[in-house]
Amino acid sequence: MHRFICLIFVSTLMFISAGCLTGHPSPAEDAGGIRLITPGEGFSIFDGQGHYSGLIGDESPDIPANYSLGHVTIPPGNATPPHRLVGSSEFVYLTGGEAEIRCDTTTVTVREGEVVILPDGVLQSITAVGDAPLHYIDVIQPPFSSAVELSGDELTEFTANVDDGKDHVPIVIPDPRKGIAWDIGSDMMLYTLANPVLMPERNFPIDYSVAYAELLPGGSADFNKLAGASELIYVITGVVEVFTPDGNSLRVPAGSVAWIAPDQVKGYRNTGASPATMLSVVDPAWTPERSVAVE
Repeated sequence: MHRFICLIFVSTLMFISAGCLTGHPSPAEDAGGIRLITPGEGFSIFDGQGHYSGLIGDESPDIPANYSLGHVTIPPGNATPPHRLVGSSEFVYLTGGEAEIRCDTTTVTVREGEVVILPDGVLQSITAVGDAPLHYIDVIQPPFSSAVELSGDELTEFTANVDDGKDHVPIVIPDPRKGIAWDIGSDMMLYTLANPVLMPERNFPIDYSVAYAELLPGGSADFNKLAGASELIYVITGVVEVFTPDGNSLRVPAGSVAWIAPDQVKGYRNTGASPATMLSVVDPAWTPERSVAVE
């Protein structure tokens, strides 16, 4: 999707690609095992139907992520044409607007703050409905490549000869605040949205996990690290500061991400005057055993 996002590839003729990080990061963009990545200009996708700005993928080749992530904008009335991502699932988190998302024979209406996860290989399209532009974060796993996207004649041939004939149903998460709640610090709440380990009954077609977090002004989370797992935070609203025990810090504004290497000790805080919200993507999926508090 979306298919949460910043959501990456060699050519602007591909479905998803963008250049948002070039050259070596400045000291303000790199704090040890923490990297700040801001979106570039991006480019038009699907013959002008939408616009994509990549954050994680080919534009950040030194980051060993198991997914690609970028931000998609679709003007009102526009739509991605029917296509399939063979072997890749898609996670879509709406940050603005309203969408009708097709998954095989099922179509769902999704609004700001809601999530749709599309299993790999489904016949899909996303339409911006209403009067406002559609904005969403798009996460694709494994990372997007032009080889996995089928449209046009390739799509017709695949459907006729390879399609398993099953209608796959999208996974819809309608309210981020109704996930598994975790009180992880001062004036900070985190809600698990999708976790294949903690929620096996949902059959999530992903290996990573995603959580939604809210930080009130002055809110913070104490130092911690994730054993053997990387974390990416995408700031939806406000500004989140990521800081380390040695005094380094990075301010992550809305629309940007911070990628945190496995076993990197860090904390979060909201130094602004308004609440901040963010998504946390942990790869491999978060478990209580991975989370280590650090004094």
